[in-house]
Amino acid sequence: MIIRIKKGFSLNKIVLSLSVAALVCANLHAENIKLPTINIVATDDNYLSLISGSSTLITQETLEETKPLSLQDALKKTPGIHAVETDGYGFYPRISIRGIGSDMSKKVLLLEDGAPIALGPYTDPAAYYHPPVERMERIEVLKGSGSLAHGPSTIGGAINYITKQPKDGSNIVMSVGNFDYKSLLADYGASVDNYTFSVSALKKEGDGWRNMPFSATDVVLKGAVALNDNNILGIKLTHYENDAAHTYLGLTQKEYEEDYKQNKAVNDMIFLDRDSVDLTHEFISDAGMSIKTLAYYNEATRDWWRQNFTSGVYNTMKTDTDGRLRDFQVMGVDSRLSLAHKLFGITNQLETGVRFHAETMQNKRVRAIGVTTYATDTSYSTGNYLNGYREKDTREAKALAFFAENRFEITGNTFITPGFRVETYEQKREIDSWNGALVGTTTKTDNTEFIPGLGLTHIINKEVTLFAGVHKGFAPPRVQDAVSNNGSAVELDAERSTNYEVGVRGKTSNVTYEVTAFRLDFENQIATSSNSGGMLTNAGATLNQGIEFGADVDLGSGFGVGGNYTYLPYAEITSNNEGRDGNRLSYAPEHLVNITVGYKQQKWGTGVGYSYVSEQYSDFLETKDGSANGKIGIIPSYSLWDVNAWYVLNKNAKLNMAIKNLTDEKYIASRAPEGINPGIGLNAQASLKISF
Repeated sequence: MIIRIKKGFSLNKIVLSLSVAALVCANLHAENIKLPTINIVATDDNYLSLISGSSTLITQETLEETKPLSLQDALKKTPGIHAVETDGYGFYPRISIRGIGSDMSKKVLLLEDGAPIALGPYTDPAAYYHPPVERMERIEVLKGSGSLAHGPSTIGGAINYITKQPKDGSNIVMSVGNFDYKSLLADYGASVDNYTFSVSALKKEGDGWRNMPFSATDVVLKGAVALNDNNILGIKLTHYENDAAHTYLGLTQKEYEEDYKQNKAVNDMIFLDRDSVDLTHEFISDAGMSIKTLAYYNEATRDWWRQNFTSGVYNTMKTDTDGRLRDFQVMGVDSRLSLAHKLFGITNQLETGVRFHAETMQNKRVRAIGVTTYATDTSYSTGNYLNGYREKDTREAKALAFFAENRFEITGNTFITPGFRVETYEQKREIDSWNGALVGTTTKTDNTEFIPGLGLTHIINKEVTLFAGVHKGFAPPRVQDAVSNNGSAVELDAERSTNYEVGVRGKTSNVTYEVTAFRLDFENQIATSSNSGGMLTNAGATLNQGIEFGADVDLGSGFGVGGNYTYLPYAEITSNNEGRDGNRLSYAPEHLVNITVGYKQQKWGTGVGYSYVSEQYSDFLETKDGSANGKIGIIPSYSLWDVNAWYVLNKNAKLNMAIKNLTDEKYIASRAPEGINPGIGLNAQASLKISF
């Protein structure tokens, strides 16, 4: 039996309930009112010609027709992105861009409507929270110099999930699938006078891949009011919780060979609760100047209970369980101004803004009362534990960032966009106890970073645009990496890179394409050093260099084909103090291929997709032979087939079907963090959407 100790009813949930009541009772038809949203990729017709970096928009139409399992699944077929599976349903994504770090998406800035969604962007940027794909309108991906306007991390790029705007009417989406998957989504929206609002509720559960059952709930309330012709005020409140039997433990080589669908750690559980409130305001002057302001606050609890084990030819589970318990509070204000002006007598577009951010994380590692009783055994004071605690510390971060970029129209078809971000941050760690010993230290570190960039766009004609850019990539170390467990400042450098891009994009009546050559040159990358007892250290210089190609072609008569190819010949250590010069980086496949062929008519459509991932190393030593415990060795290449279909039953009902891994391919997705994680097998889902 699972016993869960709840943390209590949060203030944010009370605010959510009161806000729902207030909006419903308001003097409620203004369908043109939209909540202000901070975008990273412009969505107007000129974005393809003006943006000075590689970008991708995944539209709502694509999301509805392909029915991805998760946002990670939706991103898999984006140029330059490699998504590594561990749970199969994308609850804990491992997203890598251009071969840079798949470890819990720490090197990628993940946003929702412009607000950071990592539980702790500075204290712990690992993606233990990932919003459900069901409530998204589109996905924006930006990898060029424009990403320096966002932060804190701009190493790999930025991904912005845009939630659905309120619309009049109601929808119910019912879904079922194998592994006993069930999902129900209900939403309602209305607009009257100068008010608009919507509420949606999602519940989904299933047995999960490899016997890792989950039960997730997501509730979202959005509302906006037009204060006058120039000002719009919006609010978004969310509540998310997921109880999932997700495990850190993969399979040994023998376990994978004998039964790759098994899970030895059936008692491992993650309990995740997250509440958030975003307040947005947009001012648009009669002269066209605009100011968007986003104030965000969220609080989260992530309790991960993991049964201890010994690793060998087989994993052997012990009779005790530890809890990694973390509480987060994150808040910030992000305000951005857009202004057209005539500096130097030419047309200019200025974008500038300031962001203040603060967060706190409380970390505890405890001994559980029992294997399946998920509560702290305060009577346990043995070995490295004191009153049930092995670790207890508080991590804090405060940051202030200012950015500015100005697009100069040199000629009617040539634009130069210089820009920069200045970011100053302070990190603090208060350590109460560690390994059962009282520490009682407080240590602070701080840093100020100047991050410049330059973009160039040249429009050859209305169908062809050249672009190029160079910018500094930057990511601060986590608080626990900057301050050691004994309270001393480790003084790890921030990760820094110089990123280059040059490409061409175009759009004709039936073809949209983009080709980009890129180079990410690290002066320092933080990685695990075998000479420092597994602690993180300044690893040295690395280089990622390659080319991306993506295209969509309308063949006529309802037929279409789309696809992308990422070629990464260089993803290597160029200078390292441990003799690894020239070795390839881990989880950086040389080839990524995605092809989709589709047929669409007014009432129905279908598509077939193919994806290929070439072989990868799982460590910096380029170890080829698989280890007995499954953690080290080559990850062989694999190919997957998908199929989807949709049919409009009538004006109010639509049926969708999607099958992932159609041939039930057996393959290794990852050897991290603790052994082999096989990719999800054949997954079939069907859904019915009813609108009224």
